[in-house]
Formats: sequence, C-alpha cells, structure tokens
Amino acid sequence: MIGYVSNFQDGSISIIDLKYLKEKERIYLGLFIHPHHFCLDKDNQNMYIPNSIDGTLYILDLNTKTIKDNICIGSNLSQVVLYNDQELFIANEDSNSIYIFDIKSLTPIGIIGVDNMPHGMILDEKSSKLYVPCDNTILIIDCFEKAIYKKKIIGYNPWHLKIDEKTIYIITKYGKLVGMDIEKFEVIFVLDSFKAAVEIAINSEKDELYITDLCDKSVTIINKKTYKIIEKIMITGNPLGIDISKDNKYAFISDIKENNIKVLDISKRKVIKNIGVGKEPTTIVCK
Repeated sequence: MIGYVSNFQDGSISIIDLKYLKEKERIYLGLFIHPHHFCLDKDNQNMYIPNSIDGTLYILDLNTKTIKDNICIGSNLSQVVLYNDQELFIANEDSNSIYIFDIKSLTPIGIIGVDNMPHGMILDEKSSKLYVPCDNTILIIDCFEKAIYKKKIIGYNPWHLKIDEKTIYIITKYGKLVGMDIEKFEVIFVLDSFKAAVEIAINSEKDELYITDLCDKSVTIINKKTYKIIEKIMITGNPLGIDISKDNKYAFISDIKENNIKVLDISKRKVIKNIGVGKEPTTIVCK
C-alpha cells in the first residue's frame, strides 16, 4: 500500500509506505511548482498536478520521478479530476470554468462555464457525473455530454465534497457539514459543529465520516447513518487533508504546521505515529 502527499511549500511529492508507516522517497518538482492538489491515473504511473502559481498543469512520471510534460492554461488552477482514465477536468477559480483535456494528446476538448470559485470537485465514476462546489451552489456536470446536468443553490458556501451511494457530504467555508440526498439533490442534514472544517474521509466499513478541523486541531468522527458525532480526537498541529487506507485500519492526516502525516489507528481512536514529509503537506491519497 502506497500513499502520495503533495507538499505545497517546498514543491515536492512524498511517497509513503503505508505498511511500514514511513516515507519512502520525496520527489522535488522544480522551481515555482507548488502542489496543492493532484490526481493519479489508473495504474499510478502518472500524477497530474495543477499549479496555481503559474496556471500550468504538470504531469509527473512516477517511474522516472521527473516532470514529463505540462499544459499552460492560465489563471488560478485549483483542482483536477481524471475521468475514465482519458480526460482531465481542471477547475479554474479565476475564470470560473472547468477545462477539459485529452490526456493522450494533451489537447483541449472543451470548456464549461460554472459559477463563482469552483474548487473541491469530486467524480462519481458510476454515473459519470462530476460534482462541483462553487460559492453558493453545487453543480453536476455530465462528463459524457460535457455539460451541466443539474444545479442547486444551497447558500452554505460549499468547499470540499465526498460522495457515497446515497449522500453528498459537503464541507462549507464557514464550519458546517451539509448532507444532500444524491438522487433528490436536496439537503437532508446540517451539522454546525466545526471551527474550520477542511476535508472528509468516508469509512464505509464502519459507516463513519472523518472530518479534519484546521483551527480546532481535531478530527471529528460522525456516524454516517444517524449524522451524530461519535467522538472528537484532538490533533497537535493543524490537520488538513485526510484519507483512509484500503484495509480501513488507518486514517492518514496531513499536518501543515508540523510537516508530517498523522497516523490515526481507527480501532484504537488515537494517533500512533507521525511520518515526516515535506513542508506544508496538503492532499494525501492512499492506494
């Protein structure tokens, strides 16, 4: 099991051995490349990294550990999603649009205008739908048709998303967790229990949600069926990103203050180790 971490401040990618809980290697990307978010192809051969500093999407070859290509798009690129291992959907917060590129030819396929400040996109592979949070709306883009399928004004300033079979879980910019029915596209619950919630991880095996709270220095565990808080685990530093190992034993939490990855033992409900990585780790993805 391998984990990938973007280190924003020192412009690097950490590769973590999730079995032995240690950093295997660190790949430095080059001057002025500061990774905040990324996505991987199906075989974990290539990493796609939007760089908000220079408006360029960089393609990292994980075999050679080098940047093998780039696409100059412009403006403030925030997030990237790979659809069907063939097309990249890239959010641009300045132009309020989603750019679409073919990954083989690196040529543009199209552009979709969206609402203000598109950010934490999430792809539902089963339905081929891309969920895009903007300032006061959630948009659903049909990836096959390359068009907006639905739009919902929710008024909570949505920021980051996760989805399961029935529910869209939304982190807002002002400390709320909002749940929406994925079919009816209607709000079903709102939890106002956070100072600065950032990211969500879903543990389907235990029917639990894990929410990082940057300012509260905590991870909150929520029952996915009752929407009630089970426990709050305090974290030293400032927790940001979170993902769960494929065996559901650990939650890995990026700490942008202490520059490490916290290893949370899910059964013991406590942090058992800190894994040192680069400066200001943001996104973590477990494979």
